[in-house]
Amino acid sequence: MGIGQLRQKVAASSVALSAYLSATNQKLLFARHLLALADSGKTSSQSGYRDSHQAEAIAQSVAVQLSQAWHWHLQDVASNYKLADPELAISADKLVELLAADGKCPGEATEMQSLAADNESWAAELLRAQVQVYQLPVIRKAEMDTDRLPMMVVDASAADGARLIDWNIEQAANWLSQLQELVSRQRDMMVEF
Repeated sequence: MGIGQLRQKVAASSVALSAYLSATNQKLLFARHLLALADSGKTSSQSGYRDSHQAEAIAQSVAVQLSQAWHWHLQDVASNYKLADPELAISADKLVELLAADGKCPGEATEMQSLAADNESWAAELLRAQVQVYQLPVIRKAEMDTDRLPMMVVDASAADGARLIDWNIEQAANWLSQLQELVSRQRDMMVEF
């Protein structure tokens, strides 16, 4: 293989590798933008019924963005460790399984697996939150909103016995901070690899 062919191969693999990294970065950026909207809304809005819904909507949107960032980061790790098909890494457990089948056991994968398995960790809570976003809510009771219109109040269901997520901006900001730290630190570790 000549120098030109080697450069083409490296360039092609760099493009493929950067897709997961870029996708992760994009989702983290979107989460930051959503939280910035929440911060700007604090100063210009009045407190009340609608504001709590706005905060919950932003927190849920951040959870969706961050769970997708987690997903892309799993695949970024898989790609960095040269798995043949990084898209098969759909969970931390699956990432560890795929890497083990390839004779690898990197700390990044096992850390993510431990975080996802620890029910008290921020990552497990984020993953539960993402699941709860897609669960059908349960009607609790009727209330009158500020415009005196009857509104049905709904709660997320916890049929599986999981704890319900307290949807608030502070929790969403914590998830973002924790995930950004994890991604940054793990990328530094993979560069050294």
